[in-house]
Amino acid sequence: MAIRINIGTLKDGNQVIDFVSDPNEIGLDKSLIKDKILISIDLYKLPHQLDLKITVTCTLNLTCDRCLEIFPKELKADFELVFIQKSERESSFDDGYVKTFNPFMKTIDITGDIREFILLAVPMKHLPPENRDGSCSWCGKTNEYWKNYIKEIEE
Repeated sequence: MAIRINIGTLKDGNQVIDFVSDPNEIGLDKSLIKDKILISIDLYKLPHQLDLKITVTCTLNLTCDRCLEIFPKELKADFELVFIQKSERESSFDDGYVKTFNPFMKTIDITGDIREFILLAVPMKHLPPENRDGSCSWCGKTNEYWKNYIKEIEE
């Protein structure tokens, strides 16, 4: 199932649409996302334009860069899309933020946009937060532990 918005039946003005999606539905690996993906869309419709403010909330399964154990990390991120109605003479364009739609379209599919956004929102450093004493909040190991571990391996 794709994430589609039926624009043919929407009234002009502000509306909020909420979706609950499975990672497989949007083409993501089940190992990356723990449970369901919550998608909230604040949509503002004008006669020839749609403004979408999208909030994605999910729990990621990340492998810690320190201890290589899997830990959960909450992801709540926002992005925006604008769809502009094109005339028959214009060619379609898509710059990632602004897209065109045909006036005869009944639905717009934003599945690919949400998948790309989630993949880009995954942090490059997979580290749970540190405690005040410098230890990992997930596994509890400290910097001293890793220094001693490296010394033992070198010897």
